[in-house]
Amino acid sequence: MDCPLNELLNFFWTHQPSKIMIQSSFSKIPFCDLIWYFPKSLIIKISSFLLLGFIIHWSLLSTADSQELVIGQEELANNEQLFISSERLPKGWRVASDPELVKFGKRWWLFFNSIELNRKKSFPIHILSASLPAGKSLSAPASLWKVNPVPAISPGPKGTWDDHTTETPKFVHGYDNQREEWVGRIYYLGWSIIEKRVKDYRIGFAEWDGKSWVKHPDPVITGTHRWEKLHGYSFIGDQTAWYEPGDGPNGENGTWHMWYQTASKPKEGGVSLVHVTSKDGVVWSEKKRLTHKVPFANQLTKTGPFHMDVLVKNNKFYFAGFLYNQADITKQGLWLTTSTTPDGSAPGDFSKWYPLIYENNGISWHDSGRESSKCHKTGLFSATIKEDAGKTWLFYHGYFRKGKVKNVCQDNSKNDGAIGRALISELP
Repeated sequence: MDCPLNELLNFFWTHQPSKIMIQSSFSKIPFCDLIWYFPKSLIIKISSFLLLGFIIHWSLLSTADSQELVIGQEELANNEQLFISSERLPKGWRVASDPELVKFGKRWWLFFNSIELNRKKSFPIHILSASLPAGKSLSAPASLWKVNPVPAISPGPKGTWDDHTTETPKFVHGYDNQREEWVGRIYYLGWSIIEKRVKDYRIGFAEWDGKSWVKHPDPVITGTHRWEKLHGYSFIGDQTAWYEPGDGPNGENGTWHMWYQTASKPKEGGVSLVHVTSKDGVVWSEKKRLTHKVPFANQLTKTGPFHMDVLVKNNKFYFAGFLYNQADITKQGLWLTTSTTPDGSAPGDFSKWYPLIYENNGISWHDSGRESSKCHKTGLFSATIKEDAGKTWLFYHGYFRKGKVKNVCQDNSKNDGAIGRALISELP
């Protein structure tokens, strides 16, 4: 016999992870087959009660999917300034990218990527550092920053997991609940070249021992799911991290959080954003892919932002990063969104989006034309938000083209990278 309730419930079933079933003592029976065993009056009561429950349950689960996005138009960051360029680097280095700023005591430090101009080593990428004089604020002129010619973190020996590149540094000061001590770590993306155009990307860290940054021997996060792999190898990176203080007298017993992006073929999920947690910053939880809506989503990039940073303030998460907009390239650039939870699980999370900087706004170190912006070979990357002396600063890097090439999406030989900074007028 046909069951009208099945037709209605089928709508809800298609929006749930699995078909709703009721467990009998003998077998799993679809709901409509089971209810014919009850009197008609009881069927009506049970059906009405369960249907109401399903509606409420489904509504709560789908709030994030159905909510409308609020999308701003005016850039929140202004007064862009060129901060660190290749011309400021010591001899033998080129490109400044992926900035991370940390204050140790009274001194600000900058960690960033740069390419060692060594052809025999296939131009490896290191993490360099720069510092301000003690007591100076982030408002200080860029000329006061002194770049250290000795890398803070370098690629490992040949054959190790990070033997070609260490990049995208993100600092965290947190409590390692396994060792029962406070530690300062720079998490970074390391990779080796498997073969031409095939790389194996993994996330590791280096820990400050009082004199230098000592690398943990093994990566702590590797792409293992199909949606974390490309060409059969781990394809993850652009991580950011934060330590959530615990109930200990100084914040001990807290939780480490990390967000990172993955890439895979469109049929495997395309580009994803992932959230994981840890008690020691070494062993991480099951990976959770974030599913919130984003402006300008397309077949490949259904989430974001990417090359991301997080600022936690007043019980709110401020996520800043890059958003693609292939439909209207003039709106592509660095964007800011907010959430009350680290994974966007509460109603209203990731629902309001604000442009920080559009990459095609005429600024020379990140606007090299819309054609190369379309394939994102030039443009904006790696937002980092820092507060200091009553001001909110945005640091980032831009890739730009210094000369003419025939194909701007395939020939990077004339490209360079520089770090910029801007003031955020007000956090929403």
